[in-house]
Amino acid sequence: MSMLRIIAISFASLFVAAESSAQSFPFVIAGDDGSPSVTNRSVLLADGVPEDFVSVKDGHFVVAEQRIRFWGVNLCFGANLPTHDEADRLVPHFAKLGINAVRFHHMDMQDAPNGIWAPVNEAGVRNLDPKMVDRLDYFLAKLHDNGIYANINMHVSRTLSEAEGYPAVDGVPWWAGSNKWVMYYDRDVQQEVKRYCADLLTHKNPYRDNKRRVDDPGLALVEMLNENYFSEKGYDLYRQMPERFQTSLILRWNQWLLKKHGDESKMLAAWKDDQPQLGKFVIPAAAWKSSAADWVISQPPAGIKTTFGNPFPQQGSALRLEPGAVTEQDYRQQLRYHGITLEKGKPLTLSYWVRADETRQYRSEISSSAGGEWRELGLFETLTATASWQKVQRIILPPESLDAEANLSFTFGSDVTAIEFAGVSLQAGSAAGQLPSGQSFATSSIGIPESGWPAQAHQDMKQFMIDTEVEWAAELKAHLKKLGVKVPVTASQVNYHNQRVHDEVNDFVDLHNYWHHPLFPSGENWSAERWTVGNDPMEAQPARSSWPANSLLMRTGWRNSGKPMTLSEWNYPEPSPYSSGCVPMAATLACLQDWDAVFFFDYDAFSRGNIEDPFFRNYSANFFSFNGQPVKLAILSQCANLFLRGDLAPLERELVSHPDAPIDGRMALQAKLGVSSSSSAVEVRPSDYAQLVTADRSVEWSANGSEEGHIQLRTDATKGFWGTIANKTADLKGVQFEAGDVSPNYGTVLLSSADGLDTASSKSLVLLVAGHSQNQDTVWNAEHNSVGTNWGHGPTKVTSFELTVTMPGDRLTKCYALDGEGQRTVEVPTKVVGSNVVIEVGPKYETLWYQIAR
Repeated sequence: MSMLRIIAISFASLFVAAESSAQSFPFVIAGDDGSPSVTNRSVLLADGVPEDFVSVKDGHFVVAEQRIRFWGVNLCFGANLPTHDEADRLVPHFAKLGINAVRFHHMDMQDAPNGIWAPVNEAGVRNLDPKMVDRLDYFLAKLHDNGIYANINMHVSRTLSEAEGYPAVDGVPWWAGSNKWVMYYDRDVQQEVKRYCADLLTHKNPYRDNKRRVDDPGLALVEMLNENYFSEKGYDLYRQMPERFQTSLILRWNQWLLKKHGDESKMLAAWKDDQPQLGKFVIPAAAWKSSAADWVISQPPAGIKTTFGNPFPQQGSALRLEPGAVTEQDYRQQLRYHGITLEKGKPLTLSYWVRADETRQYRSEISSSAGGEWRELGLFETLTATASWQKVQRIILPPESLDAEANLSFTFGSDVTAIEFAGVSLQAGSAAGQLPSGQSFATSSIGIPESGWPAQAHQDMKQFMIDTEVEWAAELKAHLKKLGVKVPVTASQVNYHNQRVHDEVNDFVDLHNYWHHPLFPSGENWSAERWTVGNDPMEAQPARSSWPANSLLMRTGWRNSGKPMTLSEWNYPEPSPYSSGCVPMAATLACLQDWDAVFFFDYDAFSRGNIEDPFFRNYSANFFSFNGQPVKLAILSQCANLFLRGDLAPLERELVSHPDAPIDGRMALQAKLGVSSSSSAVEVRPSDYAQLVTADRSVEWSANGSEEGHIQLRTDATKGFWGTIANKTADLKGVQFEAGDVSPNYGTVLLSSADGLDTASSKSLVLLVAGHSQNQDTVWNAEHNSVGTNWGHGPTKVTSFELTVTMPGDRLTKCYALDGEGQRTVEVPTKVVGSNVVIEVGPKYETLWYQIAR
């Protein structure tokens, strides 16, 4: 980057900071405020949960035959277990915000007071901590008495320890930690999960008339698992498992083989008969004598020293790669081959040689981003290279067909140790060898298929994983039903399972998604100190779907038709000038698509002792939490009207495709989208993302695909305008908004009636005008994409901007600025122009919201 460019960026940053400062002021929405006010949404909640249980009817949640939606938040770690005093203060605040459901998440990870466990006892058993169970009992009772339901997650992050008799599982991807992968097949792990379910769900709550949790209608939903992959990730992970978990996998595999084939001779005959031969080269063996040829080497700023023609003992020559530095994200340094064609289920053989100057790790993968969604395609494996040349062979079974849109990649950005590759080839078919000696049904010792095994053995292994995944989900659900669970149950999220789990087991289907999820350094699953978060508006890039910024629009096609759809994790993480779009985006798309629940991630997730009085702080403490983030909290309150009250009607038209070919999300403003295994693939031409609009213009989304985009919301009772709206005007069904300068250029405007009437006739409306929030004395890094642990202090400052509102009214129409509790502070002048009233608001009133009263 040139010095001139750096100076320009620095000057622009200073200018934005100065403008933002002129529009900012302290503003707090207290974590224990439940006071009556025009912003109080508790009227949308039931007066205590009714006696009827949540069930499913006609593809939606119902209570006593009446449709119910859930507008909720997540609580994690210590936040699940408030003291009695904290619960007394917190629950009315939730009700005031319009929260009618809480998702209890990561409660099973830690010992008390940040989790529900007592320490492992002398017998090697981990039991529930009585004091934490009492806190949970009381908290649930307060929630249910205020009309707030519970979504309890069973296994999220518990890790069986060596003290409990289980080996440590180290160096595996995040999705395999916490026993997530091994629980699908290991009977002992499964029994521990079942025991926890029984202990938690059959406990009698003394604050709820001694009801067992399963007998309490305040329990709305149960999620059995969380982000648990198994069959979708293949079996390469087996090699990284400790012997204890390798042995239990082989045992279940042999039991499955015996059930399918009957005896060993029939199995071997079937494998031989179905063996495809090696065919043409999809990627010919790389020569690399003087150039990378058809291969691409990604070059980070520090560069990679590349040497072609290195001596290679077996054949040809090798490519040597010497990274100049470690990259925060290891995929920034890759050796890639583009344009591979795959045919679903047709095996391919990958072969290559590898060595490194010293022992180091690297990753091999076959993947694609075709259609805007990155996914692996039969190979995603972390391996270890040593100083000696090793030959690696893998059989790839593509899960989908692609025409020249897949890539083979070797990722090595996590280490500066030089690495060499040679003889890389990808060939259709596979070569069948002999099974290793000593393996038989008689001793349950048929191993996990390796590259030299028949292709059908690999096909069997894939089917075994699918069957085992479905079996465990069904078995755990049956266990919950036997315990007395009466409410809808799901396993893991929609893209973590084979479709059979959704078809055969899940009562509802869940989704997780983030726009700019924090990124952590390669090799670290989580870090509170080293992280970065991207900063650009989703409204400008509706079709973007590449980790870590996944447009929610592009996930709408994943709904399973005929079953309730929930979004149990969603956020635009902080700190970001664009985060005010988080809540209205979810509310709008969920309404149009007729989804059944939205749980924002999260309200809070803290460890006791790290933050003083954590529930009632006046500042943002991390990239996810809504607590202490007044902009998101105020918008959460406004959008409760949209989702719970039903101000925005769902689309009537429905388009349903096959799960292998979900409909492009850009159709989501024209029809409810879904998938069904009984449907054929539907070919539709998606709308240009530059102009997405519903037929009745209730929602209109304009974007340029890069930096600018905004949404206009037109309903009778709620109207909205958000995105890059500086100096723009919106005409919203009789109400006009004209925004002034917004710095940075992003803001949210929402006008909603307090009584559910049309905004033209309602006697009381709430107007919200918000930019973003930031703690005082926050310290950014040079790239302005992280604050590390330097979050600053409260009270948090928010930004607003000049806005002119023109709407039907007369001289009796009044406007009042409101404080954080929604109480009036000062009157804002109004003027009558013809049959309209004109109201001019802005930062000088030092508020995010106003009451307009007639």
